[in-house]
Amino acid sequence: MGPTTLVGDVGGTNCRLALAERNSLGTIELHHSERFAVKDYDHFNDVVTEYLSHQKLKPSRAAFAFAGPKFDDEIRMTNVDWIVSEENLVETFGFKEAIVLNDFVAMANGATVIPDDGFDTLIPGKVNYNKPVAVLGPGTGLGVSCILPGKPPRIIPTEGGHTAFSPQNEIEMQVLAYWLKKLGYVSAETLISGPGLFRLYTALCEILDEPAICIREDEVVAAAEANPKSVARKTVVMFCDILSTFAGNTAFTMGAVGGVVLAGGVTRHVSPFIAESNFKERFRQRSHGSWFIQDIPVRLMRAHFVALYGAAAMVLEN
Repeated sequence: MGPTTLVGDVGGTNCRLALAERNSLGTIELHHSERFAVKDYDHFNDVVTEYLSHQKLKPSRAAFAFAGPKFDDEIRMTNVDWIVSEENLVETFGFKEAIVLNDFVAMANGATVIPDDGFDTLIPGKVNYNKPVAVLGPGTGLGVSCILPGKPPRIIPTEGGHTAFSPQNEIEMQVLAYWLKKLGYVSAETLISGPGLFRLYTALCEILDEPAICIREDEVVAAAEANPKSVARKTVVMFCDILSTFAGNTAFTMGAVGGVVLAGGVTRHVSPFIAESNFKERFRQRSHGSWFIQDIPVRLMRAHFVALYGAAAMVLEN
């Protein structure tokens, strides 16, 4: 079978499109992957048009994962002014079928099928998909979904990244106070995301009365690697701490006794600093609630393009 299914993973910063097929072994393969900067396009349809102009084959079906909630047949992106509907995609591009879904639904769907070597273990234990499993991760925003047991598993999309930030020590309270004055409301996503990492750095420079050496978010991790005593290093370690607290909060809220999976490029970038943070303690130490969370495993997804595989699985027959 030729690669006639178009799949996409669309975040607030980048959009990746590819052609997908199932091979003779039943495994999904991706071909002709391309990445596009979201800021360069007025609408998602413009990205699809450009991508298809590069391909010789015309896909008959499509499945796209977006960073935003789905209402009826359309996605409203959270951090980009794009609205994309299944009906419009079919009418515009002549697909026989088009599916739009939340990106962390696709991420969760992909997490259930990638092999064990696609993960790192942060807190020991085997993820059990016969029980609820939380999948979350920072990117341009903070995605959250829940996998419920079933055949096939049921995946619940959420907007959990917009819940309130939960500081757990004095300096985190100062960070909250700093951003409350500027924003009025500080969500978890405000600080646990790519832009959030830079917001955290900005606040710590002010609180610690240190000059801000980094002027862009992509400089913070590099500065942290270069100087173990820098504000950037303190920032990234704190980021790991508050990510862990949020992961634990999500496990409690969803009853995710089957495990927690951390995903996304930002998580991979900060992962070398997790060992230096209080990740395990922040996840597990919950006063009277500690008994519930002690045996919940936490894994970090190392595999790339998981959302693309998860989207493809929505339309490709086994």
